[in-house]
Amino acid sequence: MNGNAEEKTAFGYVNRGAEGTVLVPRERREKAEKRGKRQALLRVLVPVLIVVIVLTVLLAVVCNDTRLGVGQGDLNHAYGTVLANIDGITEANPRIADIAMLGAHDANMFSLSAKNGVEHTAESGALGKVFPLSKGLQYRMAVTQTVSPYDLLMQGARFLQFKFSLEEDGWRAAHTVLGRQLEEDIMDVLRFLDEHPGEVVLLLFQCGNSEEDNTDCPQFNEWLARIEYNRRTLYNYADTYIAEGDSAPPDIAGLRYNDVTASGEKAGLVMLQRFKELYGTNGYTRYFYDMDASAMHRWHSRMGSDILIEEIDSYANELLNIRAHRIGLRVNQTQAAFRRRRSGASCAVSGRDLFSNSPKNTMSPCLTPRISAFG
Repeated sequence: MNGNAEEKTAFGYVNRGAEGTVLVPRERREKAEKRGKRQALLRVLVPVLIVVIVLTVLLAVVCNDTRLGVGQGDLNHAYGTVLANIDGITEANPRIADIAMLGAHDANMFSLSAKNGVEHTAESGALGKVFPLSKGLQYRMAVTQTVSPYDLLMQGARFLQFKFSLEEDGWRAAHTVLGRQLEEDIMDVLRFLDEHPGEVVLLLFQCGNSEEDNTDCPQFNEWLARIEYNRRTLYNYADTYIAEGDSAPPDIAGLRYNDVTASGEKAGLVMLQRFKELYGTNGYTRYFYDMDASAMHRWHSRMGSDILIEEIDSYANELLNIRAHRIGLRVNQTQAAFRRRRSGASCAVSGRDLFSNSPKNTMSPCLTPRISAFG
């Protein structure tokens, strides 16, 4: 025994010992108790979780299981129309950079299949050499989406990142493991744009070739011009704000909703390229923004809705303090997935824009009272 006596009072807990009398506020004591319980629980759960992860990895490698842990996406198509449903959006004419949009990292990965093998740039590397023995694990790590780009757009995503590689049979979705023909992913976007005037899609292209192997990427821009849906290409949608004689797109920081949608009369498209220098210079260069020069983006590796909300808030405030929001887009990326439509993190992101003032909005479950009006 330590000889200390403790007494519970209306103001907290009074400890009387050799060092004197100390009053511990009730709130502090309760927080300390909760923290102690969480730490005790973690001491039990962490070893169990480590064992489960190790066994899962071993099972995936030994059995080459391509289904283990791959969930199913939501296909209720509830959010095909989002921006166009906002009352007064054409009158407010917000900057594209001020509209918060949900996005999809590696948005065209749902079609990956271990049967397709790996992209040609990875064949000679470590992943390519061990692929026959680890295809189950590699597939599980690569398949970051479980529904098509069209389905993602119909679920409310408006920022899509496409990764791809030029293989012997044409451009393919690629994330080390190969997916379907990239043309099918492009057609998904074109179909959505054709069906949804007033919506805006930001489409980020990332060619899988490295800077040391810059032989395929320069062919991409011209190939893209051949993909049509209802006689329109992606370039036709960008023609709304990019003129024939332009050498580059207009400053993305000044790009507004009415510019890209013809005041809501048509769907708008903003195209970006990661490592734009890989694509060379051609007649279509003016249609693409350089992602690395036009956006600030941060990767969030931690999991959990509350943690993600905290990190997104912190990054937004960090950029606000240096007035970086005047430069271009802000992109928050995470590997975390959310099963529920009203997940806290996804609601926090989608609620930070015009939805808060629109009685017609389709995202009402996500609204938060602290969101301001048009940015």
